[in-house]
Order: sequence, then C-alpha cells, then structure tokens
Amino acid sequence: MKQKRSHRGPRLSIIGLLALLAPLTGVGGLRNVWLKTPVAVAPGQSATLVCLYDLEGEPLYTVKWYKGRQEFFRYVPKEHPHTRVFLQPGINVDVAASGPDRVVIRDVEEHLGGKYRCEVSTDAPNFHTIVVSAYMHVVHMPEGKPILRLEKYRYSIGDIIRGNCTSPPSNPPANITWVINGNTVNSSYISRTPVEKKYQTMALLEYEVNAFTPSKMKIVCIADVFGVYTTQEEVTVDEERPKIASVLGGGSGRLQSSFAQLVTFALAIVILTR
Repeated sequence: MKQKRSHRGPRLSIIGLLALLAPLTGVGGLRNVWLKTPVAVAPGQSATLVCLYDLEGEPLYTVKWYKGRQEFFRYVPKEHPHTRVFLQPGINVDVAASGPDRVVIRDVEEHLGGKYRCEVSTDAPNFHTIVVSAYMHVVHMPEGKPILRLEKYRYSIGDIIRGNCTSPPSNPPANITWVINGNTVNSSYISRTPVEKKYQTMALLEYEVNAFTPSKMKIVCIADVFGVYTTQEEVTVDEERPKIASVLGGGSGRLQSSFAQLVTFALAIVILTR
C-alpha cells in the first residue's frame, strides 16, 4: 500500500515564517513608517523631525525618539502628560511643538549631527513595533558667494582656460561644480584648507576652448553644501579674433614700398636714356 505524502509540514513552515515577518513588514497593522529629518541645519537653528506611520486601525502604544542609542523623547497617548523628555547633553526639546508624529529640537548644537531613530509601537493585542532611522548634519553655512578668477578673459579656439574658484569657509566644506555654456566640467584639482573650525574649498579649472556661443562663453562656479545651501558666481569671456585690419595694413605698406621703388627705378631709366 502506497503512502500519501503530506504537505502539512511545508505549509505550517510558511505560515510560521509569515508570522515571524509580520512585525517587520507591518503585515496585520502598523506599516509605512518613515522618518523625515532635515538634511542639514545650522547651529542655533531649530530642527523638526517627523515620524510618519500608518496604524491601520490599531491603537498607538508609544513613539520613542533616539539620538544614537540614547532615548531623549517619548510620546505615550495613555499617559498624562502624553510626553516625556529624557535629558541628553545639548538636546533641548520643544515639548509644546512636539507630539505623536514629531519632535522639535531648539537651539541645535554643533555636536548633535548624527543618526536619529524613531520607534513606533502599537498596543494590544498585536504589539507591533517598527524602527526607522535617518541622518541629520549640523553645518556652518558659507557666508557670501564664491570668488571666481580666470587667467585672462579673451580666448581663441584651441586655447586653454585656466582659473580657480574659492568658496567661503564652511563646515563641512562646500562642493564646487564648474559649468561652461550649460555643460558640467570636472575640476582639474580640488583642495580643502582648514580655517577656524571650518574648511575653504578651492577648485582649479583647465578647459580647452572648442566653441563660442556666439563669440562668448559663460563660465559658472557653483558652491553647494548638502543641497541646503547653494550659491554661484559667473563670468563671461569673449572670443579673441585675428586682427585682420592690422594684417592688411602691414601688407599694404609693403606693397606701397615696392611700388615706390619700381617708380623710382623707371624714372632713373628714363633719365639715363635721354
């Protein structure tokens, strides 16, 4: 008598696997948890960190906020007051502006750049928990525009444009991009020099001239810090054309001299033959 193979084992394994993955994927309730932080803020500014989530009808148990591994703020709807602050050096929570989906940090200090985490948990009976993280930079923004210098401001086709662009000091250092007639061009050299806890970026340009639009070329230097600060400087250079008038003038002088010599020679022959 043949025995029938049972498929219960694999089915139970799949069901068990789905049960284990449910808290991670949000199956059966909590899902779409997303942490939105400013890419960069300047020291002294306020930063609003937003934690978005979809409970799908489940009751919220708690939302916890961490800087690194240290919890600094918690929201618990069942408690009164709903919010709780855990003292951490330099983290000044604006409790009145914080709530179930956000925390506001006032007077951000320089050392507060780093990784932040939001932990969302639902209440009974499921007790789902999802943790998400994001990175926030604390930057010293550059003050003013970059300085753009060129070796000269008139060029011919085939010439090499040489110049440099220096950004104002910032921390982290600014990225510099060259754009010539709308096309991005790589820097030939980049250096970063420390200046009083900041960094000054200098980028060199070496570019062979291949076209003018028309008879002019626009060169742009863009300084950028994390996309939250962007400024630029630009110059326009002219095409250096051959001095046709002076060339013709020189040729005409030589022709006139030859003609004068020919006339003098002809007069001398006439005089001698009389």
